Amino acid sequence: MSANWANQTIWTGDNLAIMRGMNSESVDLIYLDPPFNSNRDYEAPIGSEAAGAAFKDTWALQDVDLAWHGEIAEREPALYSIIDAAGLSHGKGMKAYLIMMAVRLLEMRRILKPNGSLYLHCDDTAGAYLKTLLDAIFGGGAVRE
Repeated sequence: MSANWANQTIWTGDNLAIMRGMNSESVDLIYLDPPFNSNRDYEAPIGSEAAGAAFKDTWALQDVDLAWHGEIAEREPALYSIIDAAGLSHGKGMKAYLIMMAVRLLEMRRILKPNGSLYLHCDDTAGAYLKTLLDAIFGGGAVRE
C-alpha cells in the first residue's frame, strides 16, 4: 500500500495517534526512542533552551488507557500473557509500561513494510522485556541486538 504521508517526514511526541492514521505497510524505517521506565521525573535545566520542559518516566496502571488492556488481550493473547507475567515478576509499573509500549509496537508492525526495519533505543531497565515483546510481535527470528 502506498503512503498517505510525505516521504522523509519526522514526527515527534506520542506516536500512537499518528500511526493509527497511516496506511498499512507504508513505512521503511522506524527509529524509536521511548521512555525507559526509569522510575524518575526529568526536567530540563534552568537557563537551557529547553527550560521548563519536563516529563515523568514513572508508570502506573491508572496512567494506561484501559481499552489497551482489552485490545492487546483480544488481539494478541500470548503477548498479553507476557505482559501479565512481567507485571507479576516486576510490578504493576512495568506492566503499565509494557502495555503502553505493546500497543504502539503492534501499530508499528502494521505500518512497517515486510522488508522494513525498526530500531528501538532502550536501556537495561526494561530491555529484556521489550525484546520479548518484539519477539512476540514480529517473530522470534526477527529481532537482532
